[in-house]
Amino acid sequence: MRATPNLPAARYWQTHAGLMLLLAACIGLGSVYAATTPLFDASDEVWHYPMVRHIADTGNLPVLDPADPGPWRQEAGQPPLYYFLMAQATRFIDTSDMARVRWLNPHADVGILTTDGNRNLVVHTAAESWPWHGTALAVRVIRLLSVLLAAGTVWCTYEIGLAVLARDRWLAACAAGFVAFTPMFLFISGTVNNDNLAMLLASLIVLLLVRMAAAPAAASVRQPAAHALLGLLLGLGALSKLSLLALFPVAAAVIGVLQIADWRSPAQRGAPGSMQRHALRLTRMLLLVFGIAALAAGWWFVRNLQLYGTPTGLNQFVAVLGVRSHPAGLQQLWSEREGFMRTFWGLFGGVNVPFPGWVYSMLNTFALVAGSGAFIFAGRMARRSALHSWLPLAVIIVAPLAVFVALLRWSTFTWSSQGRLMFTAIQSLAVLFAAGIAAWFPARWRTARNVCLSVPVLAMLALSAAAPIWIIAPAYAAPTPADLTQMKQTVGAGFGTPPSMRLLGYTLGATQVQPGDDAELTLYWQVLAPMQRDWSVFVHLIDEAQTIVAQRDTFPGLGRQPTRLLQPGQLLADRYVLRVPQTACAPARLQVQVGLYDFATGERLLTDTGAEYALLAELPLLAAAGGVPNALAINLENQVQLSGYELGPRTLHAGDALRLTLHWRALRAPAANYTVFVQVRGTGDQVWGQHDGWPLDGNAPTAAWQPGQDYADAHTLQLAANTPPGTYSVQVGMYNDRDERLTVISAGGEWGDNFVTLCPIRVASPD
Repeated sequence: MRATPNLPAARYWQTHAGLMLLLAACIGLGSVYAATTPLFDASDEVWHYPMVRHIADTGNLPVLDPADPGPWRQEAGQPPLYYFLMAQATRFIDTSDMARVRWLNPHADVGILTTDGNRNLVVHTAAESWPWHGTALAVRVIRLLSVLLAAGTVWCTYEIGLAVLARDRWLAACAAGFVAFTPMFLFISGTVNNDNLAMLLASLIVLLLVRMAAAPAAASVRQPAAHALLGLLLGLGALSKLSLLALFPVAAAVIGVLQIADWRSPAQRGAPGSMQRHALRLTRMLLLVFGIAALAAGWWFVRNLQLYGTPTGLNQFVAVLGVRSHPAGLQQLWSEREGFMRTFWGLFGGVNVPFPGWVYSMLNTFALVAGSGAFIFAGRMARRSALHSWLPLAVIIVAPLAVFVALLRWSTFTWSSQGRLMFTAIQSLAVLFAAGIAAWFPARWRTARNVCLSVPVLAMLALSAAAPIWIIAPAYAAPTPADLTQMKQTVGAGFGTPPSMRLLGYTLGATQVQPGDDAELTLYWQVLAPMQRDWSVFVHLIDEAQTIVAQRDTFPGLGRQPTRLLQPGQLLADRYVLRVPQTACAPARLQVQVGLYDFATGERLLTDTGAEYALLAELPLLAAAGGVPNALAINLENQVQLSGYELGPRTLHAGDALRLTLHWRALRAPAANYTVFVQVRGTGDQVWGQHDGWPLDGNAPTAAWQPGQDYADAHTLQLAANTPPGTYSVQVGMYNDRDERLTVISAGGEWGDNFVTLCPIRVASPD
């Protein structure tokens, strides 16, 4: 693809010096992210790289297998082009040390924002340090190659901006700067991720479509070479990421519009056989484009059909990835908009290392101003009659809409409402961003316009430059040395025979808690001897029914210091934050139990007294204020509130009856007669007891409820006679005559599960 039309290549970079600076900044910052982000502690890199290594070692693609997902997990179902290219670039590197370098943290809080740490997806050791070798070298090489791919996306954005924005180099540079300095874009660019190739190919496709749309229709419709190139890019795009399939109908629409425009042109209007000639040419061009695309990518879809029974293999992909508990409606997806925008602007690590809140507020404000202005800009362009004036704009509007609709559908049944998945359309969004801000200024205010355009771009540059040192590096910093002067209570419990670890003492941050509170606990450990196994720390809050009310499980050092790495004499001070569930049964007295166990086997490391844990203290759990037991305020789709509940007995035997009273309040007149369900669920979500019925044994149908009225709704359910001993969850909710459940809406407006989990019960062994 040529550089900017009508400009000799020798003068291109001299004329577009601003673009050179942007590309240099993008490559420089992307390289900083690539060097700063710890290996595999980036969005799905821990699964992407094993795909590359497998291809480099075997020359073959792995097979998706939900029963044995392998180290690549769902990424085995991704289109393979990126992985093939990166495998060729790194096949000369000996990566036999991957298992040692890719040391998974089994307790990592992926996608969860915690206040006590445990963010690292893998354990980081000296094997990652400079000079790089083995797996560390291969990953760094791929990261740097990915940065170059990202720079290509920035270049495409600039060229698209020139084509759409009347060759205004300042606007085009600001659009390219928006891409280059979006922190999440830079973060992804510095990781092993197929998004980097997908973004470049999507940008090349949009650039070619925009140039075809900007040229006179008579010229565009007679360019078989351009159509062949478009087909090749579409095929390669389909081989890089399935989301690029959304651009296929966009390409077909542009080709069709150009053919129709040429047919309706004065030179063709009324000519004998004109309609037939154009219909035949349209058919030939579509066959050319999609025939080449099929030749490039069809083999992979045929492979999927043979292996998985579907051309995309998404049935097996989803089986490995996992799905939501129920399909999300538009209201639920809208409620997830905050997380969506965070993952667009910058949510690092395993989607668990955020910016401060004010950063997102600032960036969202920029987007709101630009988005509003984009409507103004589009309105002005729509009034122009010349096709080549408005069709390029239509391309950069329709392309992200197509990607968004595809993502919306994907997000209805998977937890994929992440803004970064829109990055295949970031080039179009960036041009609309620049055009939207510029639209607020009259043409004569060019200087003011340029200054205001610079503000968000420079702010994003500052954020992007600061984030690696300000946000990312501190998230993985080594724990600070233990300060034993802060320890309030002494324990002295040894673990192991002879003891390998000693729990010196603790500091408990609260003397009492209520449902919904956080309980803070700092444990002080001393390492006594080297350990050959990775023991995990558990902290449990146990109630009188011997069920776990809250827990925290991590490697020592909040995930950063497995016991195999600890040295005798080392002191640790680990701070844990345990969230007491809102639905916890209260009042109660909670035992604070601490111990060590092997995550792989479940085996506990006994104390020097033979116990499975050290009992630290009792923590009173006070009942929440309210006029009913276990007072709550759980909103079910703004129709009904679960105000509280009574449950008993908490300890049962197989075949026993569980009695439960649910306290409901009508928030408004319910839209239907809802059935209440109560289920006792065990491992694998198997139901061991259930009761369904209208409230109050059918005497209070919800359609007759009045806003503000309270109802005490009693249920009795029988446990199955073969219920094995163990701990079971109790789930309740409501559904209508179409089996559609009411969804829980949080206090912040987010839609969640379509059931409420109450406090657990325990089924005891037969006497």
